[in-house]
Amino acid sequence: MSDNVTHPARRCASILAAATLLLASCAPEEPAPSRRLGGTDAAHIVDVAWNNGNRLFALYTRGSDDDPSLAEFTSDGELRPFELVPAEFCANSHFFDLSTLPDGTLAAVVTCGETDERFAAKIDGQKLIGIASLGAPNRLVKWNPDMRTGWLELVTGQCRGMGLFQNGKATPFPSYQTTDDLDLDLRAGFLNDGSCATPGRAGFADVGTDGKLYFLASVNAVGSFEDPDVPWQPLVFDPRSGQLRKFGPEFRTPYELAVVPNSDSVVVTGVKDGRRGAWLVSAGSRDVELLASGPFYAVGAALDGRRIAIVHSNGNKDEVLEVEVK
Repeated sequence: MSDNVTHPARRCASILAAATLLLASCAPEEPAPSRRLGGTDAAHIVDVAWNNGNRLFALYTRGSDDDPSLAEFTSDGELRPFELVPAEFCANSHFFDLSTLPDGTLAAVVTCGETDERFAAKIDGQKLIGIASLGAPNRLVKWNPDMRTGWLELVTGQCRGMGLFQNGKATPFPSYQTTDDLDLDLRAGFLNDGSCATPGRAGFADVGTDGKLYFLASVNAVGSFEDPDVPWQPLVFDPRSGQLRKFGPEFRTPYELAVVPNSDSVVVTGVKDGRRGAWLVSAGSRDVELLASGPFYAVGAALDGRRIAIVHSNGNKDEVLEVEVK
């Protein structure tokens, strides 16, 4: 048989492989298996976070005007209120945000009712210990591994943007070198007068164990009441090199982003290509995987980097599912 003649069986195998690849590329994405960690019929879960003891905590509200309260999921899936002794630095503290410190300690952002000042705090046993004053009304997104600096969502009037927290002060986003076309000045939200005349917002951020900042940015969003249909682009910023680059697909109506520890991947809850769910996105390979399909909101990644807790909402009933990543 000459070299330019293909064996019929091999030719058929090649056709079959091509057809299989085509069908696979057209097939709908299927989510990874998940298991139920717990839920509630009487409350709305607004945030979740793991601590270094593999305990899952949540902030929840029972009414639209209620301040969030702290609770822990028990081994049988019940949401049990977690009582704290009054904080010395803040006699009347209201929870605003929940997160995990680089060492695995549970942390929170609280607002002091007397002054409306916001504090970053850690939860040690049943004590709430103040770490730093954030002023008002800024929100600390995540501490860097050195625990001396962190990242803030800055609020100036109706403008919102990312900034750096260092030496006890909120500062603009550092100077950066972008590797992609990015028609958005990440420093403008801090430096401008807060009139929000120019569209553009950054937020939904988390920090990796290597100190890189992962977040979403939109060149179309305006202020804090952006059109839900505007696209948001995932970005990663390396403070050591000052390099900023895009990765992954665009999302709409995002709710939260969380870094998977010890990886370059993030979980984003939002809409991609018209499908709502929780998505695993790699900043390195840029691969995208659907972890769970449906209306998902808050996200918490365990320190082992394998378990992700995501909040699923079904009307008045909220439940938390756990999915594993490889």
